[in-house]
Amino acid sequence: MQITVHGTPITLDGKELIIGREAPAARITKLDGTQNVIGMIAPNSQLIIAIPSLKTEVCSLGAKKFNELVKSLKKLDTIMVTTDDVESVKEFVQNESIDNAEVVVDTNRQFAKKFGLLIPEGRLKDRLARAVFVIDREGLIAYKEIVPEVIDEVDYDSCIAAIEKIANDSKAAGHGHSHENWMGV
Repeated sequence: MQITVHGTPITLDGKELIIGREAPAARITKLDGTQNVIGMIAPNSQLIIAIPSLKTEVCSLGAKKFNELVKSLKKLDTIMVTTDDVESVKEFVQNESIDNAEVVVDTNRQFAKKFGLLIPEGRLKDRLARAVFVIDREGLIAYKEIVPEVIDEVDYDSCIAAIEKIANDSKAAGHGHSHENWMGV
């Protein structure tokens, strides 16, 4: 997949994911330093938001906007993933009152590689492309958006519509598939 970073074309590293297919499991670091796995089958649907850096205006605004948008959504785990250092993320979460989403760090870039979002070169080397994924309870990708120009915002309305669609879809459970090699890179 190719995006642009301030107008410069960049080909992302990692596997391109397809809507309707299984989301990979990826290990991330929580703000308390513990490891967790996101993606795959879960008790709730997941909204995974990839954020290049919370230190930039677009990323900061996007994180705050999603925090408000998901406030009323039930049975949804909202996870914001960044490559910033844990201390600056903790400070951002506290200062901006991010309380409707969990903000985590992709310390070893496993999430970036598995979700096809790693920027391999240039000004944002080893950062995430801006993206959102909606994953249903069965671990299938219901929606994805990888923003074509990293400094642009995501399509919030389409993302929220996809979340509401799977929340109302009685067929969202029981797809009958297996998660083989779920932690392989």
